Amino acid sequence: MADPTTRFDLVYDRHYRDVLAYCMRRTEPADARAAANRVMEIAWRKLDDLPSGDETLPWLYGVARKVLGHHWRGIRRRRRLENELRAQRGRTQVDPGQVVVMREELEHVLEASALLNDRDREILRLAGWEGLSHRQIADILGCSVATVDQRFHRAKRRLAEKYDTVTLARTLRRVVGLDNPGGAR
Repeated sequence: MADPTTRFDLVYDRHYRDVLAYCMRRTEPADARAAANRVMEIAWRKLDDLPSGDETLPWLYGVARKVLGHHWRGIRRRRRLENELRAQRGRTQVDPGQVVVMREELEHVLEASALLNDRDREILRLAGWEGLSHRQIADILGCSVATVDQRFHRAKRRLAEKYDTVTLARTLRRVVGLDNPGGAR
């Protein structure tokens, strides 16, 4: 068996153009090149799992399909956010007091999430920020959907506990006057 670098060079030389063509048929040229490069990066990282012979190209196409799917989800997410922003611009003016409360709540959530461990933060980000399903998260994390369900439930519970702690601590600091060092009210 050839050394890893030689094997990868052979796979790249033999299949890059096919992978690029596959991507070009499905997206814009610049995005297709980025996707094809990402496929080859994944092939390098998973070289031990990369099948040989006639099975190589279909495997690379499968990776390309996943890479492009991630790309398209990003485009849809961006469009959805752009539409939400446009819709918000058309709404009536928000009460400044409401904005202050929303900002304070956001600060509490961010402070509470910073107190979580990396594992909890990651699963909450994948579900909440990235908008992924538990099935997709399971694929990313390499575990079962049931495990994701359990981890997500526990992470939400821990976030709620940290949020309550942060909120209580901030309220006590405000009442005692620690948030206002000059004592001016």
